[in-house]
Amino acid sequence: MPVKVHFLLEDLLVEAPEGTPLQAIADAAGADITFGCRTGSCGTCRVRIAGGLDHCGEPGSEERDFLKGLDAPGDQRLACQVVVTGDVDIEYLGL
Repeated sequence: MPVKVHFLLEDLLVEAPEGTPLQAIADAAGADITFGCRTGSCGTCRVRIAGGLDHCGEPGSEERDFLKGLDAPGDQRLACQVVVTGDVDIEYLGL
């Protein structure tokens, strides 16, 4: 079943298969998210999950440590590391 991903800054709503990485969804949709390293260590793709945080896979240890170093709130993630399992609302923050 497809999931809906709403990129808030562009008001862009797209559908993708459940379990798709957010990076792939953003790339395919042309969403305005800058990806630097694409491995979870640079932070250029930092986003706020404005809705549907529970529809994102759990962060790995590297992502968790990186975000902790920024004192980022729990609703912030690195878009290159998120796997979407349900409908989400995404706000791009950058580094």
